[in-house]
Amino acid sequence: SINRMAVKEIVKIWNEKSLLDKNIDFLHQKTSKVDFPLSSESQAIIDDLIDSYKAIPCAGIAANQIGYNQSIFIGMKYCEDDDQGKEIEEMEAKHDKNAEISNEYADNCEVYINPQIDTTDEGSRQCEIEGCLSLPALSLAIKRHDKIKVRYYTPDGKVVKKPLKGFMSKLFQHELDHLNGILMLDDFSRIADMDRSSFESKEELERIVGYIQEFQRKYVK
Repeated sequence: SINRMAVKEIVKIWNEKSLLDKNIDFLHQKTSKVDFPLSSESQAIIDDLIDSYKAIPCAGIAANQIGYNQSIFIGMKYCEDDDQGKEIEEMEAKHDKNAEISNEYADNCEVYINPQIDTTDEGSRQCEIEGCLSLPALSLAIKRHDKIKVRYYTPDGKVVKKPLKGFMSKLFQHELDHLNGILMLDDFSRIADMDRSSFESKEELERIVGYIQEFQRKYVK
C-alpha cells in the first residue's frame, strides 16, 4: 500500500552486537505534552503510530519508540481475555524474528494522547509477563498495580476517563512508563522473573543477560 512508508523503525536498546547507548538516552527522556487542536506535526506522529501498529504484532507503541518526543501512544482499545493478551506479549518479544507478521489486532486500536493515571487501588496487584518492542527477545514478569483509573485525550480533543484492570491496566502503565522515559529494566525491584522461553538459543539468552547486566551497571541507580 502507498502509506506503507510510514511504518517506522522501532528504537531499540540493543541489537545483535551491543547496547545502543544513544537509543537508551533517547528513550530515557520524558516526552512533551500535546496541545489541542493538534498541530500537523502531532497528526503526522499519530499517522505513523497507526501505520506502525498495523504492521507490527504488538499491544501498543509509544511515540518515542518510533523516534518522536510527544506524549502519545497507540494501543489496543479493549482486550477480550487475558490469554489473548499473553499471546500478544509473546509475539511482541519475538517481533525481531517475525518481521513479516502483521498485527492481527490492527482494528482494535485507540490513540491515547497525554495519558495519565488519576487514581490507583494500592491494594490491587498484578504480576504478568511483559514484552517490549524496544527490548527485543526479552520477556519479564513485572509487578504492577492492577486496578487504576485513567484519563487521556482522543485526537479530536475529547477527554476519556475510565477504570482499567488486568491486561489493559498493564498495557496503559507500560506505555505511560515509556512516555515518562521509563524502561522495564530501570527498576529491578519491579522485576519478579524472566521468561526464558522467549529466547531461541542458549547463546541468545547469554547475550541478553550480558546486556541486562551492562545496562544495570551503566543506567540503574
